[in-house]
Amino acid sequence: MKTQWKRLLFAALISSSVFLGTWFWYQSTDSSYSSNSNEKPLAYVGRVMNDIQRRPSSRLLWQIVNTGEPLYNGEAIRTSEQGEVRIQFADSDRYLDLEPESLIVIKKSEGEIALDLMEGSLFVNAKEGNGDPAAPGLVLNSANGKVDLSQASASLSKGKGNSVDVQVLEGKASLKTEDGKSKDLTSTSVIKILSPLPQKPVAMDAESPQPVPFKWQGFPANSQVTLWVGPTRKEMKAVKTAEAQKNELSAILPFGRHYYKLVATNPEGKVLQESNVYKTEILARYAPTVVFPTADAQIPADKSPFDMTFKWQKGDDTRQMTLEVWTDPSLKNRVTAKSFQKEDSFTLPSLKPGTYFWRMSSYYVDSDKPLLGKVQKFTVKEPEQVQVKVEPPPVVPVQVSFNMPESSFTQYYTDTPQVGLNWKADKNDQVALWRVRLYGADQDPSQVQPIEVKETKFQTKVEKPGRYIASIEAVNKDGQVLGTTPPQTLDVNPLPLLKAPQFLPFEGQLQASMDGKSTLEWSPIEGAKEYWLVVSKNGKELKRTKYASTSTSLKNLLPGEYDVEISAVDAHGRASETASPRKLLVPDKSNLKAPTLKKIKVN
Repeated sequence: MKTQWKRLLFAALISSSVFLGTWFWYQSTDSSYSSNSNEKPLAYVGRVMNDIQRRPSSRLLWQIVNTGEPLYNGEAIRTSEQGEVRIQFADSDRYLDLEPESLIVIKKSEGEIALDLMEGSLFVNAKEGNGDPAAPGLVLNSANGKVDLSQASASLSKGKGNSVDVQVLEGKASLKTEDGKSKDLTSTSVIKILSPLPQKPVAMDAESPQPVPFKWQGFPANSQVTLWVGPTRKEMKAVKTAEAQKNELSAILPFGRHYYKLVATNPEGKVLQESNVYKTEILARYAPTVVFPTADAQIPADKSPFDMTFKWQKGDDTRQMTLEVWTDPSLKNRVTAKSFQKEDSFTLPSLKPGTYFWRMSSYYVDSDKPLLGKVQKFTVKEPEQVQVKVEPPPVVPVQVSFNMPESSFTQYYTDTPQVGLNWKADKNDQVALWRVRLYGADQDPSQVQPIEVKETKFQTKVEKPGRYIASIEAVNKDGQVLGTTPPQTLDVNPLPLLKAPQFLPFEGQLQASMDGKSTLEWSPIEGAKEYWLVVSKNGKELKRTKYASTSTSLKNLLPGEYDVEISAVDAHGRASETASPRKLLVPDKSNLKAPTLKKIKVN
């Protein structure tokens, strides 16, 4: 017993020594990292999506990186499965976009910035900054030499071994080998994508999405061209085939990021030629939300001519808005057309009584074409038609506001679209009830029947997903309105399904060990509550098991080849997408030795 306690004490001392040594080493490298404040950064972190990590050259531990942080010589940057990051180089307009599951090291030497692409893919836009003579050169280190990207926009992907695939999209690039020779890498491909432009986003009206047009030239005559699309470069699949002798097609793609390529085949289905892989993003755009006047509003004028005030809410990424007003439904007799950058209201003076037609349009930062809003109308009544309203006795005003985080203004559902609201007021004791107004962005607010509630929260089902506008009124016991929230826009969207988990390793055949034990592992899926593993053979399901972890061991499988599938289930009980079945081989040999008879004793 005493010997065992001595062993435990010795093990505890060893563990404590290792912990203290690691802690002191971490503190010393941390101070070394902080000394970079005297060094000029090579670049800065721009747009960040999901988890992005950095590792300074003097450290071994990875750290989370955020927008605006500087990057120094020798730092490594890596992205997660859904992560993306834009790196903006200092003192120039050059930048690079690092794609998911990628790793890059940035170095500076001899007046140039060198990139080491360890894995994954990236897009470099150096053509925008090539006019600056003081900007350092930009090169990519590869197994064949240095690739000069200082005057090019290019897509780079890590190939097999140490090779790097370079696709020059614009400008010029060259390869300088170790023997000093230079080779032009400017693309000589006869295949040219005319639409959508490579690496450029496609913006469209979120309320009325349209098919994305794809146009090209350069494929062999009489070939059949098929569009392949996927969320990553590894997950592309055929979505649509162009008509014979046609150099264009249109495909409906959901909003978000997509990778695509074009594949030409002969009538027998043999692949003749493929384009490069390109990335595009389908952006949802919204016209300004109209606050006042509402559709078909009747505006009582207190004088003639009348000064009419228009109010709206600016959308995200909007660089300019335009207000247009006409006196006729054919939109020929224009009263005004005025543009705004930051304003959310405008007063149009001297309107005579009558009916007017108007609309709001938006210009976004990534598009020169306007997003036209819906044409609406309002009527300015004659002053004599205005009814004198008897003002109620003075009431105590109540300040009402939504008590919800910014993220709650986009709400997701699983089965039925619904909206949940919470609000607060500074004088609840003066309020007898609350009136909730909730309506679609395309509805007339004057036709919406308010709902009266007693509590400061409200939840209801809606007809369909989309954009809604909500407002809350505080009402006292005499029916007088004490206060109202400003109109608040809400987006109601279906909750996306989980992605399909993948067996590890991602490629190749799964095989049991020589003792017949099959150990299976799969990639974890964020948001998954459990996983279902299905084992089949010759199309017949043999086993279906639920797991809470991402690995298991199968025993007692007879020798042979099996099909295994894995899927995830989220907290709402919805099954994820299912990847293609993987083959599991159970060998008919074993490394277990038969027992050996050493001695026989006969009495």
